[in-house]
Amino acid sequence: MNSDHKQTLSDLLDIMEKLRDPKQGCRWDLQQTSRSLIPYIIEESYELVEVLDIGDTEKTCDELGDLLLQIVFQAQIGKEEKSFDMGKIIGKAVDKMIRRHPHIFGSEKKTKTVAEQKLTWEKIKEKERLSKGEDPSPFKSINKFLPAVNQALKLQNTASSLGLDFNDAETILAETLKKFSETEKAIQKKNENEMKNEIGDLFFLIINLSRILKIDPELCIRDANKKFSERCTEYFQSRDLFKSENDSTKHFSTDFT
Repeated sequence: MNSDHKQTLSDLLDIMEKLRDPKQGCRWDLQQTSRSLIPYIIEESYELVEVLDIGDTEKTCDELGDLLLQIVFQAQIGKEEKSFDMGKIIGKAVDKMIRRHPHIFGSEKKTKTVAEQKLTWEKIKEKERLSKGEDPSPFKSINKFLPAVNQALKLQNTASSLGLDFNDAETILAETLKKFSETEKAIQKKNENEMKNEIGDLFFLIINLSRILKIDPELCIRDANKKFSERCTEYFQSRDLFKSENDSTKHFSTDFT
């Protein structure tokens, strides 16, 4: 391919078609199915999240390209199976964005608050589910493959957009303290099922607290993981140094604070 040519989505689609050519294509690419590619989609998504968190624009561009490649791969498989192609994928995305933004693309040119827009989205999505013969409840449509933190946030945000929410952080804190007491009782009783339920409720409340405070709980736990990792590294480095100087760790402080 000419290096002076400004590459486009069409070029990537052509490359994937050649890679999947039954006679002259790549054996590995030909062996892949829509399901076998799932781990790669997840991996590329997390790698993109990592560089976005770092703020490295060059790496972000690379990872966006890797994720786009996975979409193109799925589009090619869909095309071969005569179920869909990239044109249909883009068409559905365009239709959805127009349908869900009637205040921008429709006849009603009315400025809405974020809260009003979220409520409108829920109503539009409810109509979409009904038209597909699905359960109209937004709480039944949460993706079961989402990580648990994301599931909780989606449930909480949906409830909030429909008017069901805590008034403030203080109310959630009070509920959390109450739940801690209930968890303590479950631990004392050594009832495994009750402990699991109470700890789950605690997690849910902490995530809700983060949401109310407009703090990403995923970033919170990621930062906590990083701090713990650094503290562990420092601890064991100090212990190894102490052992090398004293030939023993007998009197090494085990205080890990």
